[in-house]
Amino acid sequence: MSPSPLSLCPVPHILLSPCPRPHPPVPVLSLVPLPLSPSPCVPVPVPIPQAPCSGRAAPQDLALPNGSWSRAMRELYERLLRGTADGSWRRVPSYRNVLDHFPAVGQGRGTRLFMRNLDTEGAGFEYVTFLHRAGGRALCLCQTGPYLEGPPGFTHGGAIASIIDTTLGTCALDAAGVVMTAQLSIDFLAPVPLGSVVLLDGRVDRREGRKLFLSCEVRGAEGDPLHAKATGLFIQLDTTKSPRPACNTR
Repeated sequence: MSPSPLSLCPVPHILLSPCPRPHPPVPVLSLVPLPLSPSPCVPVPVPIPQAPCSGRAAPQDLALPNGSWSRAMRELYERLLRGTADGSWRRVPSYRNVLDHFPAVGQGRGTRLFMRNLDTEGAGFEYVTFLHRAGGRALCLCQTGPYLEGPPGFTHGGAIASIIDTTLGTCALDAAGVVMTAQLSIDFLAPVPLGSVVLLDGRVDRREGRKLFLSCEVRGAEGDPLHAKATGLFIQLDTTKSPRPACNTR
């Protein structure tokens, strides 16, 4: 099954509003033997203004299968993609430059996103993220390449931390708009062999004002072993007051 055509404009993010109702059950998570805990609430969609699409050429979506993906990566991707058929989940496109995600930023030329900074397919992070329509939940499928080595034959702990931060950041961004990581705590439980596939399950556990508290589990493609557990604190930024970071625009 192939993914549906993608719009050049980023999907508007949504803001969470306090309410007591839990999310409905998430059928696709039968792939991973994790308990289903209720999310803080069902979000009320509040579109964040986005700049209209420019005349720039369509960027390459790097969250699609390529020749470096293993059989396990492709099979689990297809299983997760089937969860998008009824609209319960949506696949998140992934580009090399921040401008491709957020044209309104207006800065970022000459830069690359850290997780997409290699040209060689399969050398670093190969990953794709799915977001639940109710908000506050993200699944990230990741295959680690040879340029991420730490101990011989295994993925560097910093690489695992990076994909955890990316998963939780995507989840928080979808829930609250522009956010930044304030704290990230990780328990490394089992090493991740290079070239293996892991599935990250990230969720918003609760929200206190501008603070979002999240958690994540990193498991093998079929549910075992449990490689790592993490908690994170993300802060929602006031985009009307926060200055944009300086960067090379040439």
